[in-house]
Amino acid sequence: SDEATVISGTKLANQVLQEVQRDVESWISVGNKRPHLTVVLVGDNPASHIYVRNKIKAAAAVGISSEIIVRPKDISEEELLDLTVQLNKDSRVSGLLVQLPLP
Repeated sequence: SDEATVISGTKLANQVLQEVQRDVESWISVGNKRPHLTVVLVGDNPASHIYVRNKIKAAAAVGISSEIIVRPKDISEEELLDLTVQLNKDSRVSGLLVQLPLP
């Protein structure tokens, strides 16, 4: 057929969020801890701040707790790597994201 199918991105995104929310609540209801996302944001890139803020909102919408750790743009590579090692060892953290681009 030559007919186009219209796909609603908003509707599809809402369906995915609802599925994830059900999965998170199911995960918790069987005795698991609530998933927790930690985002490391380095510097002051306005687009990165907006992007991270939207990730935090999406996580909250599906029942995932989260936090943002902001570090200055002059953080050393060693300090950033040490932070990621610490967070990887933190039993509260289920997922870790270092927002790109780095300064």
